[in-house]
Amino acid sequence: MTLIDSCVFIAAFRKNELQHKEAQSIIDKNDKLIVLDYVLSEVYTVIMLRESYELASQVLNWIVSHPKCIIERLSNQETEEVVNFLQNTKTKLSFVDAALCIVSRQRNYELITFDEGLLKLYFA
Repeated sequence: MTLIDSCVFIAAFRKNELQHKEAQSIIDKNDKLIVLDYVLSEVYTVIMLRESYELASQVLNWIVSHPKCIIERLSNQETEEVVNFLQNTKTKLSFVDAALCIVSRQRNYELITFDEGLLKLYFA
């Protein structure tokens, strides 16, 4: 299973992004895309602010209704682990990025992101 970071969806739906074609290819080639609800929030917010409410709504609708997208939430234990990780490391990492890393490891998902900092943490 493939866990997708918000930057991949954002690049796929924003034609002026540098990784636009790569992001589209990632989405097209994967049969199942795991999307954390936090990622859904980030995607909607960024596209709404950088593009338009209309495009953000279209993207949101596409993600929640497409059969290849599976929306998942953190368990209480995973949320606690994210909080502990962020409080015990002195890294400038967003809550969502920490959650992606922890969920991908615990649930044995492949993490797809363009975020270099997140990749370093993921492969550490």
